[in-house]
Amino acid sequence: MQSKMTSKTIWLVLLFSLFLMGADNGDQSGEERGKLLEQQKQLSARLTTLKREQDYLVFQRTMYASDSKYLILNMSKKTGQLKYKNRILKNFHFERVSVSGRVNRLTRGALTLTQKIEGDRKRKLLVFDKSLVMQGVHAPATKLETGIPRFSLSKKDFRSVYYAIEPGAKVYIML
Repeated sequence: MQSKMTSKTIWLVLLFSLFLMGADNGDQSGEERGKLLEQQKQLSARLTTLKREQDYLVFQRTMYASDSKYLILNMSKKTGQLKYKNRILKNFHFERVSVSGRVNRLTRGALTLTQKIEGDRKRKLLVFDKSLVMQGVHAPATKLETGIPRFSLSKKDFRSVYYAIEPGAKVYIML
């Protein structure tokens, strides 16, 4: 008997709360709606930023576990780092970016070193997934697809990077 009484009271409270929820105006003023839309934009921007950071941290953790050297390239600052585990082995700056390559085609994330090309007079190239080419100041006259961004490093920096990494090494691009 008492359980029937409590269940009836619970149902009455729920029904009454539904009526009270409907008693609200229901109309949101344009000001409140604008605030909510702005807040939603801010939260979605924060979400994409956090996803990017998470991808980068997952990449670093993977490289730490794989026990191999890798590159981090920051395209906006035109800088890079050669790293092993969490140690920075070399910091370098891009001397120039080729005009023929479209840097906008690059996407944030990881690429793999697919080719190490050595041309005439010991001039060398590093090709990452046919999406990025890294070269010394004097690159070989190797024919590659058009539209691939090319980044030049100083002779000293390029040699240290070229001999430090092997095919299959990873590079992480930050825009």
